[in-house]
Amino acid sequence: MTMLRGVLVIVMLVAGASCATDAAPTDSSLSFDDIAADGARDMPPGAPFEEGRIEPNGDTIFEPVSADLEGGVPYRFTLGHCGLHSPVDLDGSFWDELDGVGANGQPVDLESDGEMINATAGVIVVIGGEARFRTGTGSVVRFARHQGEKGFPGCN
Repeated sequence: MTMLRGVLVIVMLVAGASCATDAAPTDSSLSFDDIAADGARDMPPGAPFEEGRIEPNGDTIFEPVSADLEGGVPYRFTLGHCGLHSPVDLDGSFWDELDGVGANGQPVDLESDGEMINATAGVIVVIGGEARFRTGTGSVVRFARHQGEKGFPGCN
């Protein structure tokens, strides 16, 4: 009977904690629409990139080195010199761009738009397996989390 009472106490504690009103939001309760660029945090420092290995196609393969991020929190972020062709390494992962829209709601060509192929400052937010980057002009790019190492082309 004592063991049953102990299990019941644990179940009640877990149930009570999950119902608390001041609990941190879960990924399913966060929305990209509710996130403002105001008050964006600095990106936490990660480890330096290790020297990559060159693949036969000329890509350089790297492992992600970024620090974990707090989900649903906006961070200041700048695309690298080659824009989306540069590593996007945050929350311990690389990220693959999916699509983008301009401030006017029209699709953005991720391969040729000036903001997407150059170093561009903005704000990025990670929620679960998705990230969104908003540029200063209002364009938004969606990313999916990439598993493991990733290859990057050379950039001039």
